[in-house]
Amino acid sequence: MSFVDSLYKFKRDSDEVKVGHKYRYVNPHRVVETAKVINVKKDTFGIPHVHFAISVDGDTSTGFEDFRTLGLSSFSERYCQAV
Repeated sequence: MSFVDSLYKFKRDSDEVKVGHKYRYVNPHRVVETAKVINVKKDTFGIPHVHFAISVDGDTSTGFEDFRTLGLSSFSERYCQAV
């Protein structure tokens, strides 16, 4: 994938992050992280951040839940599978 292609992918994925939607990441050990978007807003520097609830299910961490915040680009890269 070229640099231009990666920018296009980031733009497309970031535009699709919506409040109330769920996104998933499955790691190589089949641990599934599901993120439900609570809020998307810019910080004081104008950088968009995603505040989300996360639940983790897998062999050793079933039922783990927490709240987290990531920059929009980082969130889009990790949680790229819509549920």
